[in-house]
Amino acid sequence: MKNKTCANCKTVNGERATYCRKCGTSLDDAVISEVVAKQKTVQRSRTSQSLSSRNNSARPGGARLTPTTKALPKGSGEKVVIPKRPAKPTVVYWPFVLSLVSAMVMLGLIVAFFISALKGDSSAPSTTSAAASTTGASATTAAASAESSEAATDLSEIIIGDIADQTYTGNEITIPFELTHNDHELVEGVDYTITYENNLCVGTATVYFEGIGDDFTGAFDTSFNIVSGDPVVDDPDNYVLTIFVMRMYWTMVGRSPSIDELITQTNRLYDGEITGSEYINEITFCDEAEQRNLNDEEFVSAFYQGALGRPADQAGLDYNVALLADGMSREDLVNGIINAPGGEFETICDSIGIAAS
Repeated sequence: MKNKTCANCKTVNGERATYCRKCGTSLDDAVISEVVAKQKTVQRSRTSQSLSSRNNSARPGGARLTPTTKALPKGSGEKVVIPKRPAKPTVVYWPFVLSLVSAMVMLGLIVAFFISALKGDSSAPSTTSAAASTTGASATTAAASAESSEAATDLSEIIIGDIADQTYTGNEITIPFELTHNDHELVEGVDYTITYENNLCVGTATVYFEGIGDDFTGAFDTSFNIVSGDPVVDDPDNYVLTIFVMRMYWTMVGRSPSIDELITQTNRLYDGEITGSEYINEITFCDEAEQRNLNDEEFVSAFYQGALGRPADQAGLDYNVALLADGMSREDLVNGIINAPGGEFETICDSIGIAAS
């Protein structure tokens, strides 16, 4: 690179300069020297860096701006002053942030209002009534709070009053309940289902109601007593004894005992008129049981379930069926099981409170 040295003030100027940057003299007569120009350039660069460093230290974040005076060509008589660049305005952000927060709060209040309004509409109370009409039983009707017609009705809010005692029949007892909602009769199997538990034996039966479909949800239950009219049979403490009596009829005769049979057999065992083994023989080999014509495997299975209250294990079933096949009579087989000292049947009789033999 070549530099021009002013003939007047000896200032080194750039190769393309026309006038001296210091005195404004024309550089037509300037001395062009490549070596000198390099040295001057280095010196000028160091000077510029020093000035820049001082200016930067004077103003954090950028160089200090000061008015600059540029000399015009010699003879002009004037100087041009480059004005100081105006400072960058300070931007304030907090009003924008405050406006954004206010808008979000307002939006939240609007959403909360609509949600509250929707809940208020859906929680309007309506009246649901449930009635139970029974044969020989009475059930009171009670009002219950339920969901509005626009939402599903919760059946758990329905309350059914006490149901009168039902008389034992030997068959499962069901009650023709009638449920209504806002003067509309609910249909079993469409709006709700009913299931029963322990509704065959003397004791307490339970009824379970469960809503189905789109209009009815939830569930509730109620109960009623099944009685025979006999104080021994109806005594809750004798429940296991009555089940023992009924179980032999179910397994060996193939039906439930009539109310007279249930009362008679329960009282005979309770009073000690007969032992447990005598009752087993009476029912197992009565005419009605013999007429069923059970084969050996069916006979052993039914006897285990009735006398011992459990299914026959495979080993015991196979062993006893083999004994019958080899010629042992059914009477001998039965008595061998129930009269075994310290056997399973004796334990069962002790738990019931009757004599085994």
